[in-house]
Amino acid sequence: MGMAFLRYRRWLRTADKLYTYASLGLVTVFVLLPFFWILSTSLKPESETFKFPVQWIPGKPTIAAYVEMWSHRPYGIYLLNSAFVALASMLIAVTVSSMSAYGLSRFRFRGSNWVLLAMMGTQMVPPMLLLISYFKVMSAAGLFDTLWALIITYTAYLLPFSVWIMKGYLDTIPVDLDEAALIDGCSPGNVFWRVILPVILPGIVATAIFSFLLAWNEFTFAYVLTSSDKRYTIGVGIAYLFGEYSVAWNELMAAGMVASLPPILLFFFASKYLISGLTAGALK
Repeated sequence: MGMAFLRYRRWLRTADKLYTYASLGLVTVFVLLPFFWILSTSLKPESETFKFPVQWIPGKPTIAAYVEMWSHRPYGIYLLNSAFVALASMLIAVTVSSMSAYGLSRFRFRGSNWVLLAMMGTQMVPPMLLLISYFKVMSAAGLFDTLWALIITYTAYLLPFSVWIMKGYLDTIPVDLDEAALIDGCSPGNVFWRVILPVILPGIVATAIFSFLLAWNEFTFAYVLTSSDKRYTIGVGIAYLFGEYSVAWNELMAAGMVASLPPILLFFFASKYLISGLTAGALK
């Protein structure tokens, strides 16, 4: 009876592992299939993109779509614009949110909880409702069709959630660390910059990745607040590949593949910080 029970337990463990691996395999295929299709289509000649039945693997692989993409439109400028806007928005959001979150986490004052709720309440407003307001403000300020209009807009949208993430992470750091530094003679400012800042690095990285990805992938504000070819971000540049009567699907997929590389590389190298930072903030 005992041996049968042990064999049954081993069978359950084996079945559980098989179920786990099969589920992970299906999820992986489901997630990676679109990327495989984008890569496959980008390597096809235009004649193969409309072939039926569908060819999953290019019959005659070519990089002509990538050459066409770079030679006909200034995708280098689009990428630089996206990188500048995303990095600038990320740096401002991380700097301001880390200091704001430190103040909200360490210094209690009347209405502090309402401040946090008000910040999160702004995230409940659909961005489309703010589109006309931002357009009028940026036009009145003389910032329309500039990258700074996008940076200001993205930063305003990123700050509330960034503060929330950073505060959740800072709440996990013991206050004793601050008190020990104050006893050793540090000012409150030095406590933050010299003691707390190195400790909350995973939270900072998580917030930075979140901010960068949101700014990099944003399309609507970039489409409305820019009007010249020299100010377009990569998303807007890709959108203009849709012609009135035809679409060069292989070139469109090639542009999408190039645009997806920076976020993928960023997540690949900093994924452990992202997971630990978001988990700590969420659990707290």
